Amino acid sequence: MKHYFQIYLLLIKLNYRRSIANRADLFTGLFGSLSWGVFSIVSIYILSARSSSVFGWSRAELFILIGVFNIMVGSTFRMLFSRNFENFSKLMRYGELDGVLLKPLDTQFAVSTQHISLYVIIRAVIACIYTYIVIVQSNAVVSFLSFLSFFILAIIGLILLYACWFLVMTLTVWLPDIYNLDEILYSTDALTRYPPQILNAMKILVFYLFFPFTLVVSTPTKALLHKLSVLDVVILVGFACGLLFISRKFWKFALRYYTSASG
Repeated sequence: MKHYFQIYLLLIKLNYRRSIANRADLFTGLFGSLSWGVFSIVSIYILSARSSSVFGWSRAELFILIGVFNIMVGSTFRMLFSRNFENFSKLMRYGELDGVLLKPLDTQFAVSTQHISLYVIIRAVIACIYTYIVIVQSNAVVSFLSFLSFFILAIIGLILLYACWFLVMTLTVWLPDIYNLDEILYSTDALTRYPPQILNAMKILVFYLFFPFTLVVSTPTKALLHKLSVLDVVILVGFACGLLFISRKFWKFALRYYTSASG
């Protein structure tokens, strides 16, 4: 474990140097972050235009949900994992996974941590400031215990989101030419900024497949707002542990069918 921690610190240093060399990414990333942040706020205004509450969530709570979404999914997940998943198709199509398999590292760790988008930290800071302002304006009471619960469940939520992404992106082992799987998942991530009850209102069975995505942000937000139940925790932890285990096994299974660049 210490060995992997040292390697990750080295990766942070390498990505920092890379971000300095490509400063244009800082400005484009900041512009994109602000644009999506405004879009998220507008979407909540539209959603709650005719009612002060939506599926048991008040307008203020929905705005807090948006803030948490931008902290967790829009910032933390994008910073740590997104670039790596975008690179999956390239790894398979051009045989770059060959070099990863030869390294004395766990392959899942290697393909998941190579790229760290440090410029996204700016987006995280903006998201935290926005969330703090909304909490103060809405007179929501946040205690130390609720914040601690939020922090722990946010980590579990990110593990769940990572497992979902990794499970889907593993399909590129068989389908390396399908390079837009990550775009589908980016679109699916949009579900995490809405209450899970929205899916319950839909009568199309396929939407229930996306239910785990709605737990990623809503459950930690419930903890922050003192609306958390034991069932919420059990469901989130159950999905996170179950899908992480399945994604790990599926990756190991998929590697048996990887034929390398010459195959």
